[in-house]
Amino acid sequence: MTEPSVVITGLSLRLPGADDQDEFWKLLIDGVDRTRTVSEERRKLARAPEWRDTIGEVDRIDRFDSEFFGIEDDEARFMDPQHRIVMELAYDAACDAGLLEANLTADRRYSVYMAICTNAYYPMVCRYMDEHGIDDLHPRTIMNSINSALAARVSHQYNLTGPVMSVDTACSSFLTALAQAADSIRHQDCLGAVVGGVNILSGAYSTMLCNCGGIISSNPFTRVFDEEADGTLIGEGAVVCVLEREDIARSRNRKIYGRVQGYAVNNDGSSLNIMAPNPRGQADVIRDCYATGIDHTRIKYVETHGTGTRIGDPIELNALSKVYRKSDFGDAKVGIGSVKTNIGHLLAAAGGAGLAKLLLSIRNGRMAPNLNLKTINPLLELEETPFEVVTEPTPWPRDGNQPRVGAITSLGLGGTNVHFVIEEGEAERAGTEPPAPLLCLSAKSPTALHRMIEDVRRHLAAERCDPYNLAMTLARFRPAYGWRATARLDAASGTLSQVRTTDDDRIVKKIVLRPNPDTLARAESLRRALACKIRTSEDEPGRSELAVSIGDAGPGTLAIDPGLSEFETAAELFMNGCPVDWEHFFPNETGTVLTLPPYPFARQTHWLES
Repeated sequence: MTEPSVVITGLSLRLPGADDQDEFWKLLIDGVDRTRTVSEERRKLARAPEWRDTIGEVDRIDRFDSEFFGIEDDEARFMDPQHRIVMELAYDAACDAGLLEANLTADRRYSVYMAICTNAYYPMVCRYMDEHGIDDLHPRTIMNSINSALAARVSHQYNLTGPVMSVDTACSSFLTALAQAADSIRHQDCLGAVVGGVNILSGAYSTMLCNCGGIISSNPFTRVFDEEADGTLIGEGAVVCVLEREDIARSRNRKIYGRVQGYAVNNDGSSLNIMAPNPRGQADVIRDCYATGIDHTRIKYVETHGTGTRIGDPIELNALSKVYRKSDFGDAKVGIGSVKTNIGHLLAAAGGAGLAKLLLSIRNGRMAPNLNLKTINPLLELEETPFEVVTEPTPWPRDGNQPRVGAITSLGLGGTNVHFVIEEGEAERAGTEPPAPLLCLSAKSPTALHRMIEDVRRHLAAERCDPYNLAMTLARFRPAYGWRATARLDAASGTLSQVRTTDDDRIVKKIVLRPNPDTLARAESLRRALACKIRTSEDEPGRSELAVSIGDAGPGTLAIDPGLSEFETAAELFMNGCPVDWEHFFPNETGTVLTLPPYPFARQTHWLES
């Protein structure tokens, strides 16, 4: 039996200086180093006034939209911020993939693998118990403090029933989780997987331990491949992606960021000490990955782990050169770089940041620069390899009509090594003419709904969107909440007009058709278009019912203009809280789910005070 092909269909991130893909790509291509001295705000949150390390810092880690996820404020206060950030990103990644299709709540055979290796908030919880006792602790504090709960929360939130676990192989945790997820699809009959990784420095403990272990650079920046490289700075952030079986992705209109061509995971085994790399182990994982028959000469860029040390960088390049022989490439060059020079080392989430960089580079057809390089480390012996450090934005052209192919390596303390090869996915599939120039949006609050409308306006101003794909993404591939809006889209100008919003939170579960000739004539089309119970009756509707009349506004009924098209009628009923079967209007294998701005969460402060 042929193993299914695995593709990446969703991506969300929150990294230093970047809350979405566009911001992260701009940071990368502009060559921005976002490492800074720890901010005053973070020192106050961590209760560490003397903390002066240079880190890649994410803003506002104390804020979270607890109401969106149905979590009590008091529970959120005791919850590891890493869990909270990943919950928001998992929602955005699932929406980006089109996984949270409107009105579909059945269980999904998807797995969840979350990379996490430290919890700097837990000592703060313990200190709180020492100072205040346990009387006012939330009962689920234990669940919200253990690393295994990170994956369990995502599974619980979206009814995902495949294998669910947190993964810790130190710095290679994210790519190890990615490999586990791909295995679950290929060998455990999962349709897809949600993979995430997070590293948030709620306190100074992680950087203190890394300083003690000789990991952190004495320089105020990370200098991968440099002669004076002596370590990395520590960064924080989170990345979540969605993997799916390619046949599922194609049939359900997914965008494809990249196709997993191959991967391998191993361990160094015995080495000089448990923190020392073993050149043999790194070389073996590269060989194992390409032993499946991947043509390494098609790869034009490798996102390296980049230990940022004088000895570690040459060991990694030497391992790669066992497969990437200069004689195989002739005069062609293979670009190399490391995202650590932009944002620091994200520990468990490091591979996620590197994967996001690789996927965005493939999509944009450009290689982003490796920063802070003054003098090439002579021990790299680059002249004996096909490798070239990318030091400025560099075009990444396709070879004829072949898709771009890149690779990424991750190396963990303790010796777990991972290597992936990712091939470019197909271009966006344009849709047909939309059923009507109407967009249907929904959110969990009126404030979020208005922010969402403005986000769509800005997105349209910055980027041309296929009208069919935009309408389909917002209607079919987003959850349907109680606060709703419709807007007319002028495809030529990319502007919105005739924006209407609901004035109450309403979810209709049953429709009662008032039996007049117009209504009865449209009954069958309504049954096709709506995803709820429909009956014909003279009875007055109940609390979760909506009485509908077409062309006849009787008492207690919603009058639908008989001149409206089937789609416009469905949009009108959507505005009144009805669940619409959007697949009827946007069928499978038509168009592509678009990447749109993240959900406008209403984040509030949730933090343990002294």
